[in-house]
Amino acid sequence: MTVVYQQQGLDHFCLVAQSLKKYLNTDTRPGAYFEIPRVSYNPLRKQYNPEHIINEIAKLNGSSSESRIGLVDVDIYARGLNFIFGLANPLRGIALVSVYRLSGPQLQERIAKEVVHEMAHLLGLDHCADPGCVMYFSNTLDDTDQKSKDLCRLCRSKLET
Repeated sequence: MTVVYQQQGLDHFCLVAQSLKKYLNTDTRPGAYFEIPRVSYNPLRKQYNPEHIINEIAKLNGSSSESRIGLVDVDIYARGLNFIFGLANPLRGIALVSVYRLSGPQLQERIAKEVVHEMAHLLGLDHCADPGCVMYFSNTLDDTDQKSKDLCRLCRSKLET
């Protein structure tokens, strides 16, 4: 079971639930809405540190046996990268997806791909070299648009073993 948390003002639960069920056979339930912690904002980068947001999600009600995913509408980053679309912390069982840079006519499809990608990291998958696989690392929106919402055959077999 995966609990879906969203930043106040977002409403993507149905999309997340459908995507995780279809591509990872994972059931979901809605979690609480939350506020982005102020400490997560980095004024030098004018972006948010996703680890602080993951810490906030960890404080929300939920069972330790459930995976958690949070959706936010702020620009997030990781050390060494200008930005990221999402981040997974497998040790905590929490993933985060930012819809901030996913805007445009393909917003729904992009969110679905990033949610499946980050949740698959929680299930133990690493990035894939196949640009058509959902586990391919997206460095640009074009990368996200070109890949599938589904796992390639190799990643699917890793998940099933």
